[in-house]
Amino acid sequence: MNIRKIIVGALIFSACTSNNSKQNLSNAEKTVRVEKIMLFGKDENVVKFYTDNNFETIWQDSLNRNDLISAIIDSRYDAVLPEKYPLKKLISAHYNYNVLSIAELQKADVIFSENFFRIAKQLATGKVNPKKLYGDWEPYIPENDYAALLNQSVADQKVYDALEEIKPKNELYLKYKKAFAKYVPITSKDTLSAEGLLRKKVWVNFERTKWLAPDLGENYVWINLPQYNLQLVENGKVTDSYKIIIGKKERKTPILSSAFNGIIVNPKWTVPPTILKNDVVPKASANRGYFASNRLTIFDKKTGKQVSPENWIPANYGSYRYVQQTGKLNSLGQIKFDFPNKHMVYLHDTNNRTRFIENNRALSSGCIRVEDPFRLAEKIFKIEGKNILKSEIDTLAVKEKTKNFKLNQKVNIHQVYFTAVINDAGDVKILNDVYSLDNKLYKRLIQ
Repeated sequence: MNIRKIIVGALIFSACTSNNSKQNLSNAEKTVRVEKIMLFGKDENVVKFYTDNNFETIWQDSLNRNDLISAIIDSRYDAVLPEKYPLKKLISAHYNYNVLSIAELQKADVIFSENFFRIAKQLATGKVNPKKLYGDWEPYIPENDYAALLNQSVADQKVYDALEEIKPKNELYLKYKKAFAKYVPITSKDTLSAEGLLRKKVWVNFERTKWLAPDLGENYVWINLPQYNLQLVENGKVTDSYKIIIGKKERKTPILSSAFNGIIVNPKWTVPPTILKNDVVPKASANRGYFASNRLTIFDKKTGKQVSPENWIPANYGSYRYVQQTGKLNSLGQIKFDFPNKHMVYLHDTNNRTRFIENNRALSSGCIRVEDPFRLAEKIFKIEGKNILKSEIDTLAVKEKTKNFKLNQKVNIHQVYFTAVINDAGDVKILNDVYSLDNKLYKRLIQ
């Protein structure tokens, strides 16, 4: 049923049954000040907005009020649930605005403002903050000045247009928006049938498009973890594809965006904290020969001096640095791709390339292993303007000497998580929810 028709019908009914034949039109011309006590417990954006605006009301114009209500209703096309907003209060205040008391005017103004901030933020960045929901997800946070947007849109009488403009405009978002309109009837709560599963998958993944930067870059690596696949995109087109191995469920690969700043041929491997605590320390405590068999050298962090396995103190394992020497047996293989991030992860080769034939490739401790990494390196070097061929990288690898190549961050990297992928024809393919992240998000979206 058309929500707008219901609202229009309600307004007409209210107009026909109203007992107030002498409406006071002066309210539309009044500017009153909101009492500070009315802002107690409100969102900090709302409090700051009124503080900065001398606590004056701003929703006198009926066009602006109507725009906000219409924008909230139409937000259902962007996977927002309008019924979660106080539409009844907003519509009532809008229609009865000219007969509201001063206290009611103040209260109504605050309700309109706080719901402007709420819908603007949800349209721009989604309902859910993935960093709070998942922890190891680094979303793009746009630098939107919502207060300035509210002031300007009200002054220009373009509240609806302003809220339209703040929505993501990238191709991925628009693709999922079309799928959402096709597969997700808001009135349905079925998630068990094939159609219900498709509905749920499209919804949660549409939300995830709102967490990405609007501009992915001209050249970038796109890694969709549930696909176990890496795509190289040059000038906006996919030019190459690679199988990958991602973090196992208990050691998830983080979701993030960055840019490559270095490639290391024959890298040494410094054991990261999680692997050290959960793997190295228990095994080495049981058998000091573990260090030699895994070609690990121990260094004292304070002095930098090498420590023999016999003198290693397990209880003080954090006082040491553990380094694996270069070569084919190195855990990183023979090449590593660096990019700045908070999670100490990177792309790399592997010393066991047979596992790329497996279907379930959530096998690593968090970093991503790439099949045929030298080919990827050659292509990244080319984009960077460096004439370094795959054959040259092969030669360097054989020598087993570490060689660092600095990059100018001309190639971005996006590690993403989409369990429903859409092709150019609009067909949806459902992927395995490797890290079991969908249900948690879906529950938040329908709350």
